[in-house]
Amino acid sequence: MKKDLKIYIGVSFILPYIMGFAIYYCKLNNINTNIYPLFQMFMPFLGVVALLYSEDKSILKNSVIKIYIITSFILFAFSIINIFSSNFNTSFSDFIILISAIPMIICISTMDKNLKRKLCLDNPNKKTTLLICLVFIIIYFLRLFLGGILQGETREIIKILNINSVKILVSIFIFSFLNIVPFIGEEYGWRAYLAPRLKEIYGYKKSILITGFIWGIWHLPLNLFYYSDGQLASQIYSILGQIVFCTFFGIFLTYAYNKTKSIWAPVMIHYLNNNLALLFITDISKDIFSGQHYDLKGFLFTSISSIIFFGIFIFFNHVKDESLWEKSVFENIKED
Repeated sequence: MKKDLKIYIGVSFILPYIMGFAIYYCKLNNINTNIYPLFQMFMPFLGVVALLYSEDKSILKNSVIKIYIITSFILFAFSIINIFSSNFNTSFSDFIILISAIPMIICISTMDKNLKRKLCLDNPNKKTTLLICLVFIIIYFLRLFLGGILQGETREIIKILNINSVKILVSIFIFSFLNIVPFIGEEYGWRAYLAPRLKEIYGYKKSILITGFIWGIWHLPLNLFYYSDGQLASQIYSILGQIVFCTFFGIFLTYAYNKTKSIWAPVMIHYLNNNLALLFITDISKDIFSGQHYDLKGFLFTSISSIIFFGIFIFFNHVKDESLWEKSVFENIKED
């Protein structure tokens, strides 16, 4: 394995896997675990920073990277405090992310164009980005309605089509710039670095499969102790479903990245994928992602629908034509 891949995998995986024990401990003691998946989302970005530092020590002088590192360390400290203080208010983590978003966006917008290109933070093509986000929203609801039909819950799904849901959807878009910092953390690692880096070594087909598996298995502690209800069968289906979904959803995100030549499209799509679930929440104090039951039927639906709706993008030029792929941030740094 290449040195940069070892650094990236090591940094991205070691701490989240160790934190898996913290999640397990908190679950046993009825301590809120919301902060752990949030903190984990920051690790792929830090993995990229670590490997870039091995090539160029001056990378730590960059304001965007400084802000991200500081925010990550604060969240890490909160994660540790949460273990020993059951009364710790984890909403502090949301506040930290909100206040870090504004200076980060300002720093990115005022960054030198060449440096922005080198760090794969180019400005988005707004029209193309919005169009691809719209395509994702259509796919999201198609999968949702299809699942509702198969489970006989069509009426329940139709109930969300009301004015209140429209307001929530609009607010999701409006406040996206304040909430996308964790999603930058993931997509910067998987799309700006890992997928194109593996493509350079193995070609696009193997890159997609390997990236999907790595991204999926990266969620292992969350699948075992956070997402699932703790039953063995549920944990297994959660892990398998995660790997399949990450593999095929990753194809669509890779397409979005190469098509727009900007990390912001996959960041927004990933953000939408996680936040559109708010449309189904009646009590915002509840964590709808934790303690779910996974079974064979759900696994098969997730797998088949992901393969059909996202897998088709492997035949699009911006995935199958390697000349249209964006270079990894690692290659950009090495070139300069």
